[in-house]
Amino acid sequence: MMTGHHNIFTEFPPISKDDIFVIFERRKTEFNFPVHVHPEYEINFITGAAGAVRVVGDSVEEVTDMEMVLITGSNLEHTWKNGEIFENRDIYEVTIQFSPELLGIEGLLNKKHFVPIRKMFQDGQNGIVFSESVIRQCSAVIQQILVSKDGFNSFLLFLSLLNLMAHDDNYRVLSNSKFSSYHEAYDSKNIGVIMEYLNSNYHKKVTLEDAAKLVNMSVPSFARFIRARTGFSFVNCLNNIRVGSAARLLIDEPAETISSIAYRCGFNNLSNFNRIFKAKRGITPKEFRSYYKKNKIII
Repeated sequence: MMTGHHNIFTEFPPISKDDIFVIFERRKTEFNFPVHVHPEYEINFITGAAGAVRVVGDSVEEVTDMEMVLITGSNLEHTWKNGEIFENRDIYEVTIQFSPELLGIEGLLNKKHFVPIRKMFQDGQNGIVFSESVIRQCSAVIQQILVSKDGFNSFLLFLSLLNLMAHDDNYRVLSNSKFSSYHEAYDSKNIGVIMEYLNSNYHKKVTLEDAAKLVNMSVPSFARFIRARTGFSFVNCLNNIRVGSAARLLIDEPAETISSIAYRCGFNNLSNFNRIFKAKRGITPKEFRSYYKKNKIII
């Protein structure tokens, strides 16, 4: 069952309160499902779809022949589209959906053994794509789940699958947090202050010096601090937020010019905005807006 909401399908998977998870196995020749959201967590494993396009939040990427993605954001728009896929392809897809309450933040997920899985679920709010080596390992476990006739054994295999995924040192977060309205639970009060400041002021002129003063640090110390806590330089953090905000406006404000959106999001000129947007999203703002306009299905 699906319902239209803001031009996006909201999907309600058939998970009952008695289910641990539901698993779907499909073979098909094309992708025809619209951009959608759903409250359940989802693992999507796909082979044979090289050339298709994956859309997760503001991330638009061509996929390889082996693909696995985790979505844990209830409002994170996502879909797979045909893109440059060849006709009559043999696409194999397995989807596993489960409730966010399954492991419970106050239950198993709160135990030290589940720290990697808990972090993965946090990162999955923006969508995660996994490395090929880990996907190959996960593929074997998924096949075991599909043939298992014992419910308890299926659950143990499911936990093993999550553990394999969580220990992928090369998994990659897909969408910008600003786009999906998700804010990471940073492990430092100071970094929380900084990120709140950037999210509130990204549309203005923001300097490294001003940010450093907020947490009473010298500029060199602050620069090292923010890179250590976020993995990005200060300028990169700021640009991530600006690009995420611009991506949202490109979709939600179709009548507004790209130049106007660039300035609204804190970029001082259009060419700089185009260059940074393409570097972070892989396509130009114009291409990004055009892709969403063509691929959102109005209900």
